[in-house]
Amino acid sequence: MPKININDYNFEYIEKGSGAPVIFVHGGISDYRIWKDQIEPFSKKYRVIAYSRRYHYPNEQKENVSDYTVELHAQDLAALIRALGLNGVNLIGNSYGAYVSLTTAINNPDLVKTLVLNEPPVLPLLVSNPDNPLQILSLLFRDFSTAKDFMKFGLKHMKPAMKALKDNQMEKGVRLFADGALGEGRYDKIPNDAKATFIDNAASLKSELLGPGFPPFPKDKASRLSTPTLFVYGENSPKFLYSISDLLMKILLNSEKVIIPKASHLTHRENPIVYNEKVLEFLSKYNK
Repeated sequence: MPKININDYNFEYIEKGSGAPVIFVHGGISDYRIWKDQIEPFSKKYRVIAYSRRYHYPNEQKENVSDYTVELHAQDLAALIRALGLNGVNLIGNSYGAYVSLTTAINNPDLVKTLVLNEPPVLPLLVSNPDNPLQILSLLFRDFSTAKDFMKFGLKHMKPAMKALKDNQMEKGVRLFADGALGEGRYDKIPNDAKATFIDNAASLKSELLGPGFPPFPKDKASRLSTPTLFVYGENSPKFLYSISDLLMKILLNSEKVIIPKASHLTHRENPIVYNEKVLEFLSKYNK
């Protein structure tokens, strides 16, 4: 497995194929293995790179790191692109990895040709501080159904998951969080190997949830981004994740959307056939 040292940290990655570069960026409780259903199909036309982000398996892992932030992961991704001698890359991100990909493109538009974003959890578009009752009340007035779904996620899943992880009940914390992000009862329906990646990255989830949180989203800067962007929605994903992507589509005007049937937040593993078809179709428009 090749390694590359970036910002004084060793990153493991896999690479296959040739052509225009495609980089897969995994979510918060997974690693490069979560893209197993994409590597082969995409490598038939593209140079595919899937890496594990900082603090994720099989890289060096630490618990309770204070620098687990979207900004740091975006800096790592931009440095990875440059270190590999690439530009005009196609970034494909899921969940937290989609947030990282979007941040990378906003800060480094010259490096990115296209974006594929699967439900980036840009929570500051809903509330800047989820623990502030006035902000939740404001969201209730603006969008009652989204606020209700977001509050349910926080009270039933996020808060209990944070407590479990803080108490080092790692598997319980992963399950609570995943059931909230994927939808009630869907955790048990995802492939067993995907669940294994979740458990292997429980310490990273702990750092994410107990860390400094998300910064304000730079709407003005994002609105100037002209990068063609595909937003991927899971048919069965939580309402509040739909709402965030809807808000982002109003900011990133050169964007379109696709809904993957029979899938939730982990679209590329729950329905890889349709996911691959739709994303490859999008990429083909900009990589002749």
